[in-house]
Amino acid sequence: MKYIFLVNPIAGSGRAKRKWRILQQYLIEQSFDYEIYFSKATGDIQKRLGNQDYTDPQQSIIIMGGDGTLHEAINGVLHNVKIAQQIPIGYISAGSGNDFARLYSLSNDPVLAFKRIDQAMKYRQFKMIDIGKYTNQQTSMITYFINNMGIGIDATAVHFANDSQTKRWLNKLHMGQWSYLIAALKSLVKQEAFEIMVEDANRQQIRTQKGYFVTIANNPYFGGGIKILPDADPTDGLLDIIIVDKPQHIFRLIWLLGALFRGNYYQYSEVNHIQTKQMILKTTRSEYSHLDGESVSPQIFDAKIQLIKYPICF
Repeated sequence: MKYIFLVNPIAGSGRAKRKWRILQQYLIEQSFDYEIYFSKATGDIQKRLGNQDYTDPQQSIIIMGGDGTLHEAINGVLHNVKIAQQIPIGYISAGSGNDFARLYSLSNDPVLAFKRIDQAMKYRQFKMIDIGKYTNQQTSMITYFINNMGIGIDATAVHFANDSQTKRWLNKLHMGQWSYLIAALKSLVKQEAFEIMVEDANRQQIRTQKGYFVTIANNPYFGGGIKILPDADPTDGLLDIIIVDKPQHIFRLIWLLGALFRGNYYQYSEVNHIQTKQMILKTTRSEYSHLDGESVSPQIFDAKIQLIKYPICF
């Protein structure tokens, strides 16, 4: 078995590069056959996995990085027309937010993580994970997400967080989740209510003109540990969705956001929670969005969101 490692060296403010050095020493000592590719810019891993032929059964792919790196990898392999069937991906966590790793309590030790993946690859013991398939119905463009996607204040917060020096500084202190909290507070004064329509698989609709944010998730966690959708399960074949209206008063808003951070806000009148296999999502105004914490420029939404299964080892 030959392993192809794709590493984002700047993930987790350099944590991935440090983990790779530890793992590389082990690979050399144990005489593993491997290749290494370091990404040089955002999108590199997606492009590489989208263009190369990785159908050799004697080769296995392992990704090292954060949630954004895993997002790139999934989009790369699923857009690769040279791959006729799904190829399992191994994942070693080395990011700052690490929401996927948090859900599965993945080891911080890269050697232990690799040993688990090595065994899983040898014995074909993959976990079939729900992957969100987002289709823009105006352009037919498809994007995949592994953890969650959002529109509204959470996406505005992601935009501010990813664009700030504060996040880079906090990442170095291993406090990256605080950057999202700071960005969320900044977003409070920026985000206005917007009109939104959500239709589930049974054609039941939720419409509101006071939308504040919408989150569609496979993973309970968002933004480095915020349990935004406690019931989300990436193996149940269902999307978990919340549609939250903007409260009329700032004190009610603060209380609601506090409940969100505590993970017990479903009971509030501003909150709608649904589970469905697929959905239609429409807005009438341009809004920021994010997929797996990767910010997307403002757009008017007319989208279909479904689920597919993909094999991942960790």
